Amino acid sequence: MFRLFNRVPKGLAPVSEMFKKHVQNEGLAIVKAAEEASHDRKKEKDSSQEHSFVKRALSLHDKYLQYVSGCVNNNAQFHKALKEAFENFCNKGVHGNSSAELLATFCDNLLKKGGSEKLSDEAVESTLEKVVKLLAYISDKDLFAEFYRKRLARRLLFDKSANDEHERSILAKLKQQCGAQFTSKMEGMVTDIALARDQQSAFEEWLRERPEKPGLDLQVNVLTTGFWPTYKQADLALPYEMVKCVEIFKEYYETKTKHRKLAWIYSL
Repeated sequence: MFRLFNRVPKGLAPVSEMFKKHVQNEGLAIVKAAEEASHDRKKEKDSSQEHSFVKRALSLHDKYLQYVSGCVNNNAQFHKALKEAFENFCNKGVHGNSSAELLATFCDNLLKKGGSEKLSDEAVESTLEKVVKLLAYISDKDLFAEFYRKRLARRLLFDKSANDEHERSILAKLKQQCGAQFTSKMEGMVTDIALARDQQSAFEEWLRERPEKPGLDLQVNVLTTGFWPTYKQADLALPYEMVKCVEIFKEYYETKTKHRKLAWIYSL
């Protein structure tokens, strides 16, 4: 069909328009199916339908991207039609959840230990690649960044991240797609955690050489305020044993730097 209509002046315009409508309708059908299933199961607090929405959108994109690159020879008109069709339904959201949030949750599930996605390293890489392509159609990318950053913080702080390489890999892909400013805070978070591990080793080394010990196992992550989501600071009256730990760590930290002030987030 493409080769035939390509010979007619302006012959591709109606074909690409039909292609766009077809892809759009398939996309809207996915949204509708996820909406209905989500409505039926919301009492069970089940998020699997939202995950299935992202998965189905990814495979739909795979399918029609192959059409555009293979059957119609990467024709610009069809690329534009595919883009407009995906922009139309990808920004609908499902059951009150925006697509940006669903995509961030899907990534979290893919990257955390014990997530429902049991995939090989190659499969994770290729899925991350597809997710970043899908993100291109979402209008509110900053919302995705916000959701993604909160989930990344939880993975890093609670040691829930399955693989450091995958964490860095998706950030590199996002940086390429959305620019360095988009990922600068997230990259800062990943670097912070790596530095915190080194610092913990140095702190334990320092403790061995001093007579007074904290008396408890103490592990501290020193993080850069600007990179992380904001957490509430609660003024807790700490028990004596923990006050002693805090004082000892402060003393160690002051041997390293004089220009930084530590704020303790006890909720974490």
